Amino acid sequence: MTRGLNFKEREVLRVIVERYTENGQRSNSFYVAEKLPFRMSPSSVRQIMASLEAKGYLSPPSGKGRIPTELALKIYIDSLLKVKPWRTHKENIKLDVKENLEELIKEITKALSQKSQNLSLLVSPSFFYVPFSQINFIRVQENTILVVLRTLRGLILTKTIMVDRDYSQEKLNRISEIINLNFKGKTLKEAVDIVETGFQRGGKLLREIILKMRKFMEEREVYVEGETLIIDKLKGNIEKIKGVLKIFEEKKEILRFLSTLELGHEIQVIWGEEMPFSYGKDCVFLLYPYLPKGVIAVFGPKHMSYSKSLAALDSFGEYLKNAIYSRGGVP
Repeated sequence: MTRGLNFKEREVLRVIVERYTENGQRSNSFYVAEKLPFRMSPSSVRQIMASLEAKGYLSPPSGKGRIPTELALKIYIDSLLKVKPWRTHKENIKLDVKENLEELIKEITKALSQKSQNLSLLVSPSFFYVPFSQINFIRVQENTILVVLRTLRGLILTKTIMVDRDYSQEKLNRISEIINLNFKGKTLKEAVDIVETGFQRGGKLLREIILKMRKFMEEREVYVEGETLIIDKLKGNIEKIKGVLKIFEEKKEILRFLSTLELGHEIQVIWGEEMPFSYGKDCVFLLYPYLPKGVIAVFGPKHMSYSKSLAALDSFGEYLKNAIYSRGGVP
């Protein structure tokens, strides 16, 4: 798990880290001696603990034992992310998949919180980059159109847009036909690029509608579940609980924070001191960027069960990515 440590030091540290990440408890020398895969006296364990403290891996002793430092936790998680042993425990997801995309997203957010036993967060992706199979426009009232987009997997997303003129349902049906005939299987970005390079059919109406769609398709929603779980995890610290809950109530702040991160295509870990929220300092974010600008995440205390949380996050993130995007790669 760590470099610069001998076998016995690594095993002692492993026992302490695993207990802490499972239930937040400290470990004393008697507990560690019982859990080691080889025989060692508590006095010998204490000597190793002192060595680990000097090297920055353990906290100073208290009456109840020791806990790993953030350095030890970072190295532990880094080893999990490299070796990925938790993938052997990935969830066998069986959701009642609905056609309504928003309902599916809500269901996944709730299920992730239940599986990880932490607070879960899901940011919807930019549907500007998601290929569609069909788009229909319905006149709701004057200058107001309901857009019904169906993904290649049959999921339906609905949004309302305002247009500069009032158009008849007949004209809107004609625009739907043009878009579905010429852009089916493409992303809205590809459709916009084609229209802006001189696509003639549909005229000004097509151009206006497709550019309006671009705006709302780039808007992202934030879904949060598990507030009661995080209250229990933070052990009754009222001020900290209020502060953390406020972070997730102010969803614009979450989006602003996530926009500052350079997210790739792998699970990433954001530690408390890396967050701009003072009440998140003792917590950790596990993030999975499943589609462009779309993020699914687990948020909880640093003593969370990382193997369980990583397995759940990877499972639901992959499930959601496959449910929304099915054309063989993310742009």
